[in-house]
Amino acid sequence: MRPTQASDTRQIIGQILLLAVMYAVLGRLSLLLAIPPGYSIAIYPPAGIALGMVLTGGYRLLPGVVAGAFSANLLINLSIFGSINANALIASTIVAAGAALQAFAGAQLILRKLQDNLALGSDKAIFQFFIYGGAIACLINATISVAGLVALGIIPKQDFFNNWIGWWIGDTFGVLTIAPIVMVIYGKPREIWHARRWSVLVPLLICLMLVITAFTFTRYREEQKQQLEFRLKAERVGQNLQNKLDSHAEILHNIERLYASSMQVSRSDFATFVSHTLQHQKAITFLSWAPRVEHQQRASFEVSVLREGFANFQILEVDELHNLAEVRARDDYFPIRFIEPFFDNHQMFGYDIGSTTIRRIAIEDARDSGHLTVTDPLITNDTDGREQLHVLLFAPVYENGKPRENMEQRKAAFSGVAVSMLRMADVAREILSNEDMRSVRIKFYDLSYPGKKEIFIDEISGLDQAYLFQTTINFGGRQYALQAQPSSEYWRTNIAWITWITMIGGLLFTGLLGAYLLVATAHTFGIESLVAQRTAQLHDSEERLRTVLDNAAEGILTTNENGIIESANRSAEVLLKYEHGSLCGKDMLSLFPDPASGQFLSRHLRNNHRETQYEVASKSERQELLVKQKDEYEVPIELAITRVRMGTQVLYVIILHDLSEKKRVEKLKTEFVSAVSHELRTPLTSIRGVLGLLVGGVAGEVPEKAHSMLVMANDNAKRLTTLINDLLDFEKLEYGSMQFHFDTLPLYELIDSTLQSNQGYAQSFDIALCHESQTDQVIHVRVDAQRFVQVLSNLLSNAIKFSRPHGQVDVRVSVIDDQVRVEVQDYGIGISEEFKSSIFQKFTQEDAKAARKYAGTGLGLSLSKTMIEKMGGQIGFISTENLGSCFYITLPIVAALTPSLTEA
Repeated sequence: MRPTQASDTRQIIGQILLLAVMYAVLGRLSLLLAIPPGYSIAIYPPAGIALGMVLTGGYRLLPGVVAGAFSANLLINLSIFGSINANALIASTIVAAGAALQAFAGAQLILRKLQDNLALGSDKAIFQFFIYGGAIACLINATISVAGLVALGIIPKQDFFNNWIGWWIGDTFGVLTIAPIVMVIYGKPREIWHARRWSVLVPLLICLMLVITAFTFTRYREEQKQQLEFRLKAERVGQNLQNKLDSHAEILHNIERLYASSMQVSRSDFATFVSHTLQHQKAITFLSWAPRVEHQQRASFEVSVLREGFANFQILEVDELHNLAEVRARDDYFPIRFIEPFFDNHQMFGYDIGSTTIRRIAIEDARDSGHLTVTDPLITNDTDGREQLHVLLFAPVYENGKPRENMEQRKAAFSGVAVSMLRMADVAREILSNEDMRSVRIKFYDLSYPGKKEIFIDEISGLDQAYLFQTTINFGGRQYALQAQPSSEYWRTNIAWITWITMIGGLLFTGLLGAYLLVATAHTFGIESLVAQRTAQLHDSEERLRTVLDNAAEGILTTNENGIIESANRSAEVLLKYEHGSLCGKDMLSLFPDPASGQFLSRHLRNNHRETQYEVASKSERQELLVKQKDEYEVPIELAITRVRMGTQVLYVIILHDLSEKKRVEKLKTEFVSAVSHELRTPLTSIRGVLGLLVGGVAGEVPEKAHSMLVMANDNAKRLTTLINDLLDFEKLEYGSMQFHFDTLPLYELIDSTLQSNQGYAQSFDIALCHESQTDQVIHVRVDAQRFVQVLSNLLSNAIKFSRPHGQVDVRVSVIDDQVRVEVQDYGIGISEEFKSSIFQKFTQEDAKAARKYAGTGLGLSLSKTMIEKMGGQIGFISTENLGSCFYITLPIVAALTPSLTEA
């Protein structure tokens, strides 16, 4: 018995040592897969080794996990820091304890959930293996180890989550990819796992090697691309800075153009002009206007400013004691007359900005060259007492109308300068986005004079020549240097994402491949069951579809590409009065004796074979036809036909909708409208005439109350007459009995006539009618004058009716190519999006409330559309709800003196 126990003990010790060595070696090699700039690892194979060995060899192998994890972390600390200290020993101990606890917990969860059955013979078992052994168990070591490293100060507190998520992902992918390999080698039952050695082990190893190779190549390429990517970012920052400075130059040019285009600019004009700019350009300290004042003009200039209400005003300069004092006499002065914001810069008011030699030279350079100039950096104190570097920008302003082709002409025409003071550091910061401020460190300074570098902003603590970008900025005749260097945040965000995605994507694919291979080798019977289940479901689906088709209200037929009926549902058989199944095999064309119907079907059934073999279906087409029933009786139907390609077979799906009831109702409605309209018009004309006489006082004076009721009745009679006339017009249009008398007429005479006839109606609504034209040419159109006036009057009355009180209706005429366009624009309630599609339909108003408030029949626009189309034109509209509508008519322009003729 003792030799057996000794042998088992040696075997266990050997397994523990093997596990410890494998763990330590793989842990050290895993550092080769670290993603810079940190040491995050997307896959940590020892985690999969530990779980697999504990599952197959038992909990007695846990000491090997502890020893291996402890050794691996000591090796990693030694390779990174070059030495081992007390913190490294404590950290390695914490990580080793976390690794052992993780392997123990993962094995416990898997064995409990799978009830000690490690064959992984079902999808559920494989899913539980990866979820509990990987995603859930790996939370343990990530939490214990990262928390311990944070407590020891090895990892900063703010980086806890990033390191925790990286640790968890590395261990999880280690389990997903390595644990199945260990199970194939050592797992039980051996007959199942041994059979998986070729179908699972070899593909997983090959895939893992490919992923690691791809990751290594990707990381190498990313390291090469880093410099190029940052250079592009830095060039964008440099270009943005150049554009920003150019925009500040344009601000001064705008002020120069203000003076060039104006005879006189007042103080309020200047303040209004620059106020928007100052609100949005925070780097500007002030904007000002400094006119050139000759010595003989000095007194009159000071008096003119005093008259503006500025007491004690005089031109100032800075004396030897750096105080503002009265300016000394010189040939000319450049006092600041206008300055904004005035309150913050009032001490500069009246200051001769040309009183110093350097600034006067800059002003004269601007005057002589005609271009903007910039001064040397100036040191000033802001409101907090901190020093700020500013520059002054000068833009020359010349007297309007004077030549300035050469320097002498520019000197003669020079009238002053527009001045801007810029905080250059703020300009540089304004062009940096939040992302730029996190990832880019910049240095911006003046390069105009060698050896005299004035630095506006400097965020670079130490130059790294490998990643240093430098560019030159030209502004106002001076040169500035911009240096840019990536921050540590830039490397963390730019390197990690691409390499992590590459590695994680490959590892995820490897894990999914392993899961798939496990399923494919263990679940053949499950696949067969699934196929049988899907077959039964397909049969049920076909039965369900057949039931739906047989009980559909519409008739449905299918034919082959020769038009032979292959199937028909019950509704089709009832519609055509055929017995069940007797329609199959009949020629579809035999059911449609009408020549037009036969031509429509022939075109779709037998002349439409040009589609490629990849076509799935064509669009459905609808047509109203006459179909012949079995008893030879013809009924109207709406037919929809769709061509469908199923593999190599082509079939047609035909839907038949019975229109008999619809046609009967339409006929009754038409007859009713016609009869009622004719029967009502005669007595209504008499009633309207009598009411009109009574209102006019023919029968003598009537009481005021009765008179108002007579007026109401007369108005309603007029409305009813209009409705009846519209109904009769519709009847004529629908049956083609309306006569059109075409003449070539001047368009403006028709419009003027219409406006005059609607003037009284507009006045009753307190609406003004305005007519304007974009062309002076005489335009002739060929129309029926009465119908055209009727259409335009309808558009005008609608515009007046839907306008707001005291509003206006515009009638505009424009020419587009050979078409003339007449627009009627109101500024009233507009048309809602829901109603736009039905605006030209009969008897439509947007809602009942609108019908009551704005009296109308809902026929006018439909009538107008039909009549204008009969006259060869088009009608349309553009409308925005609550802002108004514009209805327009387009007609072809014709030559004058066209003979008059009558058409139906």
